[in-house]
Amino acid sequence: MPNRWGRRLRYAFAVVLLMMALIGFKEGLQWYWAVIGACAAAGFATLGRQIFRPGVSRTTNEIVCRYIPYYEGNAFFLTILLPLIAIAAIAAGYAPGNPVWLRVAGIALLALTPLFVYSTVRMWRRCLLRISQSALTVRLAVPGDGEITEIRREHVQSIAPKTSPNGVSGTRALQVELAYRPGGSSEVTKTVMLGPQFTVEPINLLNALVAWKDGGKDSTELLDRIEQFLRSRRPTVGV
Repeated sequence: MPNRWGRRLRYAFAVVLLMMALIGFKEGLQWYWAVIGACAAAGFATLGRQIFRPGVSRTTNEIVCRYIPYYEGNAFFLTILLPLIAIAAIAAGYAPGNPVWLRVAGIALLALTPLFVYSTVRMWRRCLLRISQSALTVRLAVPGDGEITEIRREHVQSIAPKTSPNGVSGTRALQVELAYRPGGSSEVTKTVMLGPQFTVEPINLLNALVAWKDGGKDSTELLDRIEQFLRSRRPTVGV
């Protein structure tokens, strides 16, 4: 409940900020200040990792999770809003009476845009999590490692929540740590961290993978339950 009210207050503040930018532009405010204000409002509304829709598809025998940038608030901010702010800041820096640092800051932000776009497109094209009744198929956008890994259910040792720093929001983000034995080896254990590579709420991904691991006998009902977790609009706690 507190998170829901915090989200509503954030949206309300964003709407007020957007209205101020639009009214100011109508009353003669320079276009670059209006653009910066409108983008700041949209950025404030998408603060944190906002997932507009789960990146999940389903066939009869498997479920596929992917990274879909146009369902992600972070991708929207980094690839669309930030370049617009950069262009407006450059224009403001060239306008008489405005400080030069606006121009410098705008150029710096614009120079970083190709990196953000490249990272977003790379994740979009490469990140894959395929869930079948008996195995997971995983591919991550890790530099130098584009291999597809198959993890059979009987080789999984543990699935646990882990938190790590979020470079965008500055908070700690939930991820899923999956430990497994490659090829069924009894001596070697590998771990893989799953979470931000897929457009799914992390707690829902955790619950779905735990349900998959503990699913027992293969059945269509198991995939139905996993899909329900992944598509949940309200993140659930526990399975």
